[in-house]
Amino acid sequence: MAAGFNTSALPAYTDQLSLDLIAKVVLKTDLLQYLDLRTGFTSGTFTINLVDAALPVSALSCGWTSDGEVTYTQVPVTIESLQSKTELCPEDLRNVYQSAFMNAGTGNDFIPFEEVITQSYVDKLAKYNEGFLINGFGTTDGLKDIITVANGANIAVGTPAAWTVSNAVEQALNIYDAIDEAVINRDDLIMVCSPANYRTLVRALVAQNLYHFPSVEGNEVMILPGTNVKIVMSSGLVGSNYVFAGPSKMIIAATGLQDELDSFVFFYDQGIDVMKFRAAWRLGVGVGEVNLFSTNGLA
Repeated sequence: MAAGFNTSALPAYTDQLSLDLIAKVVLKTDLLQYLDLRTGFTSGTFTINLVDAALPVSALSCGWTSDGEVTYTQVPVTIESLQSKTELCPEDLRNVYQSAFMNAGTGNDFIPFEEVITQSYVDKLAKYNEGFLINGFGTTDGLKDIITVANGANIAVGTPAAWTVSNAVEQALNIYDAIDEAVINRDDLIMVCSPANYRTLVRALVAQNLYHFPSVEGNEVMILPGTNVKIVMSSGLVGSNYVFAGPSKMIIAATGLQDELDSFVFFYDQGIDVMKFRAAWRLGVGVGEVNLFSTNGLA
């Protein structure tokens, strides 16, 4: 029989062109939507102004005895100015498969799959901002360092412990019970935990036949059965056992312009013949009255 095709000099075939580029999945949660978002701030420190009126009551009598007062206090919030910049040279793609998607000309004012790459940046920016709210930036504290027992938050009753299927419901209820009574009937109560603790709590509810819990916004937020508190997972708490609970609208998130929190500018710099990504935004977080909140105090 005559010899057939001799392909020994060719590499094994790999199809790299049939599918579009797919961005890697980014864990995105949205704690920000539950907070009191304020816009129009520049960088630096501003204060949340609080007022408390002491109203004395005594038996009716003649004369005038005044012992009431109105007390003003302030909570400082530091707003950071942040940026993310990336420089890309499309010419670097000429020697790889993506050259098939590029312009035939020598101009570098186009990059393949620009929409996919841009969305990847936007997703990661949203995730970063979630981490900022929880963990802060540099010396600026996030919620994990603000809502602490040392700052006046209430510690959960019982013995706080890492959540397991056998104890998660009890641990969550203990944190709920420690929320200050002055706000326990508010409709904006949230309990914030890691995605892992959220899943553990779901399994614990099923194990105790409490799986008919009401679902809010799909299965990302749920109501803790028997309470009025929403369980909110945060990507900023990945790997952490820290949990806090309290009125979400007492948490102030401050920024410059709201639309800068999730947008990038993607442009061609003709001077150095590269494509550039740029994001710049401001963000800060503070809590009006930490004493209204509760936490398990874990790391």
